[in-house]
Amino acid sequence: MKPQTARPPLVLVTRPQGPGRALAAQLRAADLDALWLPAFTLLPADDPAALASSVERLALFDLVVFVSPAAVHAFAPLVTNAWPAHATIAAVGSASARVARAQLPGAHEARIVCPDGETAAEGGSEALWPALQKALPTPPRHALIVRAQTGRSWLTDRLLECGASVEEAVAYRRVRHVPTPIQWAALRAAWSAGARLAPLYSSSEAVAVMADAFGHEAALSSWLLGGVCLCVHERIERTLRASGRTDVRRCEPDVASIQKALGLAATDWPPWPTPHAKRVSTGLSEIP
Repeated sequence: MKPQTARPPLVLVTRPQGPGRALAAQLRAADLDALWLPAFTLLPADDPAALASSVERLALFDLVVFVSPAAVHAFAPLVTNAWPAHATIAAVGSASARVARAQLPGAHEARIVCPDGETAAEGGSEALWPALQKALPTPPRHALIVRAQTGRSWLTDRLLECGASVEEAVAYRRVRHVPTPIQWAALRAAWSAGARLAPLYSSSEAVAVMADAFGHEAALSSWLLGGVCLCVHERIERTLRASGRTDVRRCEPDVASIQKALGLAATDWPPWPTPHAKRVSTGLSEIP
């Protein structure tokens, strides 16, 4: 009998909104099994007036930092005048920088700073900080950080240490995503078929959120905890290892990098333990 061919695991994309949905679709187009199951749902800020006030006072700031594409999406529609020439735009990752260039009026004429080189894909506050130090001749005097309602204050602390005044504008909220019945059905079908699981984490907070989501079913919880973990940042890797995960692999959030990460040890995965190994086709491509 011809031996069954091992298949890479089902990639569980936990990144929220459009970027996560698009990545899952791209993985499926590359003949990888993928399911979009975001850890968080992004909602408008509780106090939109406060965000609007920050936009109205935009000219007062010499540095405006966007922590994510979602921050730009919420901020940009409120900007009605051209971007102040003296205000540097900073983005914690290349994706945020691309959205800022595309959506902020006059951004193409502004100075935009984001992590570069080996840190560009991973992004994060720690990667942005040296990029700011390199790009700006002196520390900013007045900085605005456009962010989620909850999150880390690492960059705020660094700017305060340099003597800058820092204002934080809440652009959106993150709430735990409640999986839909279709998503649960797809997960259970993949588990029943013997698929291995490879969750892709794009934030440290998502690690605990996904563990809680799977925790109500022992079998699914063991499935999540026993899979290979993919992550996009060293900080997330530390969180995963601290939670007891042993097979943790860093990658960029794109098809080629994920394929490379999974291919590093593809021979470690035996064929699916089913009589007729085949790709999971449980309606994954139909999940919104």
